[in-house]
Amino acid sequence: MDLNPRGLPELMEWVVESDDFHLQGFMSANASIAQALALAALFRPEFVEYEGCVLLGFRFDRPGVDTWIAHLAGDLRAVEAVVNHVHLWDHFTPTSDAEYAALPPLAEEIAAMWRSAAREAFPEREFDVSVSNDPDDYGPTLALITR
Repeated sequence: MDLNPRGLPELMEWVVESDDFHLQGFMSANASIAQALALAALFRPEFVEYEGCVLLGFRFDRPGVDTWIAHLAGDLRAVEAVVNHVHLWDHFTPTSDAEYAALPPLAEEIAAMWRSAAREAFPEREFDVSVSNDPDDYGPTLALITR
């Protein structure tokens, strides 16, 4: 999995005199604390346990979940699959071919972080975190469900 940011337009504009990428310098010049906190919530989410489901905290909406539970006849895995279904294009707007190409490996890294966070929060449960990059889907997509 290549998460090397070289070739991304924003980085190429930032690195002027050197070929070296320094994460600390790039972040301090480009990322605010608010942006970092928002990214942390996506990358290593908090979870809500509700009606037997484990749900991404940033996606949890009690009335919406209640509607899905009723609509899916109490199939909790199906409810988790709907609520915990995240399209990266809803969070990031790629503006170049390089950025489009960077999203699938980023999705894999996010999936690994979700697995770790879910295991840490619920050590007695097992989880599946899937990543899809189907051309018919809306960009790289992640989903978390309880086994």
